[in-house]
Amino acid sequence: MKKIGFLLILFLPLLFSVSIAQNQAKTFTNPLLPSGADPYSFYKNGYYYYTNTLQDSLVLWKTKNLADLKTAEHKTIWIPPAGTAYSKELWAPEFHFIKGKWYAYFAADNGSNNQHRTYVLENSSADPFQGKWIFKGKVAANAADKWAIDSDVFEQNGQLYIIWAGWEGDTNGRQNIYIAKMKNPWTISGKRVMISTPTFSWEKNGDLHDPNNPPHVDVN
Repeated sequence: MKKIGFLLILFLPLLFSVSIAQNQAKTFTNPLLPSGADPYSFYKNGYYYYTNTLQDSLVLWKTKNLADLKTAEHKTIWIPPAGTAYSKELWAPEFHFIKGKWYAYFAADNGSNNQHRTYVLENSSADPFQGKWIFKGKVAANAADKWAIDSDVFEQNGQLYIIWAGWEGDTNGRQNIYIAKMKNPWTISGKRVMISTPTFSWEKNGDLHDPNNPPHVDVN
């Protein structure tokens, strides 16, 4: 019995070591990119078109599998000119294919966060890696040109809409979510309507005070 007990004591650590080795084998590290705040992808014709915040430019990746972003084809499609209202702090870009053309929406400012607004580029090529990206301008509500970031566009029953995170006034405060109709991909046609504001405790605590972002719509 002593011999059996001794063998059992020796065998148990071996089982423990095998269990640890198996668990370690199940864990892995696979950074897709060195960084990637505000990730976004658009799927079209078998490819994912991916982008994220890079602050000073808009870069687009093209891949059949998002797990392959590290080696995916990518291209800088636009760098803002210096000295404009949209030259700095380019945030949360999104690429959309609307009525046969590509559009790139992003937030930017002149170096002052209070001036963040949504802007849009247009490319008439069916391939966003080809053609020319043309700056179409600022996308703002007619009577409320306020701070705006994290814009997303979608179509419902033939009507194009834009949603975004914004301020009620002109100073850094509570971030609400707004929606507005669009008459084309670069022009808001009506008033902005607030559809969400921070009310729960988990919306009011953290690094940012009273944030409600980013909005996004998935249409099936």
